[in-house]
Amino acid sequence: MDLPFLRILIFLQLLICGAVYPLSAHAFSEEKNAATKERLDNSSSSFKTNAAYYFHREDSVHRLNFRYPDKKRGLKPWIAPAVLISGGTALHFATEAKTNVRDFMQENLEYHGTVDDYLQYAPGVAVYVFNALGIKGKNNFGNSTALLIKSFLLNGLITDQLKYRVNEPRPNGGVRSFPSGHTSKAFMFAHFMHKEFGELSPWYSVAAYSSAATVAYMRVAKSAHWVSDVIAGAGIGILSTELVYLTHQYKWDNEHLQRFDIFPFRLGNQKGVTLVYNF
Repeated sequence: MDLPFLRILIFLQLLICGAVYPLSAHAFSEEKNAATKERLDNSSSSFKTNAAYYFHREDSVHRLNFRYPDKKRGLKPWIAPAVLISGGTALHFATEAKTNVRDFMQENLEYHGTVDDYLQYAPGVAVYVFNALGIKGKNNFGNSTALLIKSFLLNGLITDQLKYRVNEPRPNGGVRSFPSGHTSKAFMFAHFMHKEFGELSPWYSVAAYSSAATVAYMRVAKSAHWVSDVIAGAGIGILSTELVYLTHQYKWDNEHLQRFDIFPFRLGNQKGVTLVYNF
């Protein structure tokens, strides 16, 4: 892999992550300060009560719980998706600029692999791997799974509707280029991982967004999308997850999980599983 290739890849990662990570890091700092203030205010309470509130004793590593309700986070979580979506939309109409990027990628950084088809799911899979290893995230299994499913569905709905209505030709001659579905899913999963583990360490967020940014680069490098498609897709993925976390009711405890049944199904050449909830 030559030096120009590495420079461009790092630049694309910094371009997208740069719009996201400073805000998430600032939110992490605010959450920590809020938790510290609340702990001082409750200093008159018993040590046992405070310890039960601030520590997850069932986790493999004890840690402070810096979580406070997502509904109290103000406008900061919406800045990154707003910047990405508006920037991607503006580039969508800048035909010469996005064509120049396409030409440069084809001449210097062309890519023909299929890693992006799998890498888009990596942050979401990582959340469950960490849970299996005893590294617990922000929510229990039921709530985190409900959040992920709703984020996935909302992201798919928004992306598919825009693809159908805009119907932008792809650089490789295909159709429905704007926005990038791979990129929107990659950032939806990345933001999900950030929401679940970003309070433990910012490096979880860095890894998640870097993975998603790599997917965005690959989609442009293989001429599957314009650069405007992946930038807007990144914003849509983050926006979808943020909206779901804002509206989630956190009712998916063990009692609800016991009402689920999973059945395999086969319809012609299609195979899969059916998820049934008993009311």
